[in-house]
Amino acid sequence: MTGYLPRIACFHGGGSKGSIYEVQCGQLAGLLKDDFQFVFFDGPFESGPGPGILPAFQDYKPFRSWFKRDGSEVEQGDGSGYDISGRDGVERVWKLMEAAGPGGDWVGVMGFSQGTRITSGLLLDQQQRTALGEGGSTPQLKFGVMCMGSGAPMASDIGHQMANMGPTNLIKIPTLHVHGLKDMFLPLGKHQYATYYEPSTTKLYEVDYHHAMPWYRHEVLQLADLIREMYRETSRS
Repeated sequence: MTGYLPRIACFHGGGSKGSIYEVQCGQLAGLLKDDFQFVFFDGPFESGPGPGILPAFQDYKPFRSWFKRDGSEVEQGDGSGYDISGRDGVERVWKLMEAAGPGGDWVGVMGFSQGTRITSGLLLDQQQRTALGEGGSTPQLKFGVMCMGSGAPMASDIGHQMANMGPTNLIKIPTLHVHGLKDMFLPLGKHQYATYYEPSTTKLYEVDYHHAMPWYRHEVLQLADLIREMYRETSRS
């Protein structure tokens, strides 16, 4: 859209919130301020603080999560467990993006930790809608950025319809995966990377950091360059 920067939808980790993730992405967003608008969303459920949130973000309560837990403390695959169709999960997130109002085209998604389940869920949902001939019913995302990720893509109504179609469950939309070599959850990130994505459309970027957004200046600069490059590559006709 004329006059607007392309938008990247951003999804925080469990036990955090959009305003915290905005602070954590401050360096990156600053480097890309002439390229993209980063839009940060809040999960629907209140939660205790996630890893690394306290004490720095003590004053940001209440913390939030994208997933409700069942009686055994397992996260519901569709987010809230509203019904088996998943309409309270990925569909809810599409509506959040729609409610953000006018702006540039939604070209990408970025998530941290639990938030990568949202980003991957959106990409998979878009891909599956396209396979069913419903490709114009949601924004057409070009790429995703998965930071310190873990877990399966958030389930959706379309996903339930296509549950038995096997290979369609691999995400083929280009993705960049940021892994922290000092992240205590790195094995979960490696499993996510190897399980849910088409290898030919993924790129791995490893940083010398813990379970947090990259902070060392040279690593943030490199991440910004990789995001620009991915956008250029996916925007070619």
